[in-house]
Amino acid sequence: MNGQKNLKQVIIASATGSLIEWYDLLLAIILSPTLSRHLFPEGESRFLETLAIVVSSYLIRPLGSLVFGFIGDKSGRKKSFLLSLLLMGGATFLIGCIPTFGDIGWLAPLALLILRLCQGLAVSGEYAGGIIYVAEHAPKGKRGFYTGFIQATIPLGLLICLLVVYTTEFLMTAETFEAYGWRIPFLLSALLVGVSYYIRRNLGESPMYKNLKTAGKLSTNPVKETFKTKGNMRLILLAVFGGNAAQATIMQSAQFLTLFFLQRSAYIEFNTSILILGTATLLALPFFQYFSALSDRIGRKKVIIPGLLLSAVSLPIIFYGYGAIGNPDGLQFVHSISVISTLKLAGLSFILCFASAVVYGPMGIFLLELFPTKIRYTSMAFAYNIGNGVLGGSTTLIGEALRKSAIFSPIIAPFIILLYPLILIVTAIIVSLGWVPETYHNSLHDEEGKS
Repeated sequence: MNGQKNLKQVIIASATGSLIEWYDLLLAIILSPTLSRHLFPEGESRFLETLAIVVSSYLIRPLGSLVFGFIGDKSGRKKSFLLSLLLMGGATFLIGCIPTFGDIGWLAPLALLILRLCQGLAVSGEYAGGIIYVAEHAPKGKRGFYTGFIQATIPLGLLICLLVVYTTEFLMTAETFEAYGWRIPFLLSALLVGVSYYIRRNLGESPMYKNLKTAGKLSTNPVKETFKTKGNMRLILLAVFGGNAAQATIMQSAQFLTLFFLQRSAYIEFNTSILILGTATLLALPFFQYFSALSDRIGRKKVIIPGLLLSAVSLPIIFYGYGAIGNPDGLQFVHSISVISTLKLAGLSFILCFASAVVYGPMGIFLLELFPTKIRYTSMAFAYNIGNGVLGGSTTLIGEALRKSAIFSPIIAPFIILLYPLILIVTAIIVSLGWVPETYHNSLHDEEGKS
C-alpha cells in the first residue's frame, strides 16, 4: 500500500512540474503574433523574426540535455528537475516584464532571445527527468501506463495555455489586452512554479538511482560515456530518426501549424482559432495516456508506427479542409465563421491531435528503455532534445520561411508548410520498420546497451 501511495505521489509531483514547464514553453509560441508586435520593429518579416527567437529554445535543448543529464546521472534525478523547474519559471516570468521595442529598441528582442534560451535549457532537463523518475519507480509491466500521465502533460499544458490566453483576452477589451493584458499569462507562471516546487521538494530519489549509488556504479562522466559507450550513438540516431523527430513535428503541426494556418492563411478570428484548437486538444487528451498504456501490452512499435502512418495520410487532407471550410471564398482579411464551420474545423483538428497522441503516448517510455541506467538521463535527454528540439522544434520556423518564399505560387504557399513534417514522418516510418528495436520487454536494471 505504501508503495502505491509513494508511486502516486511521484506521478503527481512529476506531472505537475512537467505540466508547468510545458505551459511556460508553449505560451510564447501561442502569443508569437503578439510578441512580434510589441518586441520587434514594424515590418513584414517581424513574425518570422519572432518565430526564429521563439524556436531558439528548441535549438539549444541538446546542450541543456547534456548539462542537466550530467547532473541527473551524477547527482540525482530529483536535483536536476528541481533546478530546471526554477530556471523555467524565472525565465517565463521575466518575459512578461520585457519593455516594448518602442521603449528599449533592440534590447527587447535580445532579452526575449536570452530568456527563451534559458527556457530551452530548462525544459531539456525537465522532461527526461520526469519520465525517468516515474519509470524507475514503476513496476515493469506498467511503465507505459504510469509514464503516460507525464506524456499527457504536453497537451494539458497547451490546453491551460489556450484557456488562460482565451480567458484573459475575453475579459479585457482588445485595446487593454494589446496594451498589457498579454503579459498576465507569463507573470502567472511564478505562482504555478511556486506550487510545483513545494510539491516536489520533499520527494526522495528514484530507487534505481539509489541502488546504483549504493553499489558505487554511478557514471563518473555520463556525457563522455553517452558518446563513447559501444552502440550508444547508434541507439541515439535510431531514437531521433525512428520516431522522435517525427513525433515532434506531428505535435507542432497539430498545435502551432494549425493555429497559425487558421489565423494567417484562413484568416479566422483569433479567439475562434484558439477555441478550435482548444476543443480538439481537450478531446484528444485522454488518448495520450491510453496509447502509452496500450504499448505495455502490444509493444511500443505496434502503437507508434500506425500513428505515423495515420499522420502521413491525414496531414495534407486536414490542412486542405482547414482552408476549404474556414475560408472557402478566399478572403484576405480576418472574418468570423459559423458555429457549424467551427465544429467541423475542431473535428479536423481533433484527428491530427489524435494521431499525435498515438505517436507521442508511448514515445517517452520507448526512448527511456533504449538506454542503460547509469547514462540513461544523459542519453535519453540528448536523443529527445535533438529529435524533439532541433529537428521537430524547427517545424514552425521552417514552415513560415517556406510560406514566405517567393518560389511558390500564392495557391501552393499556404500548404508548403507541410513539406518538412511529411519528410520527417516518412523517414521515421522507414527507419522504424527497418532498424528500430522493440523495447517493452527490456529491463531497466540491465546495464548493457540495448541493440
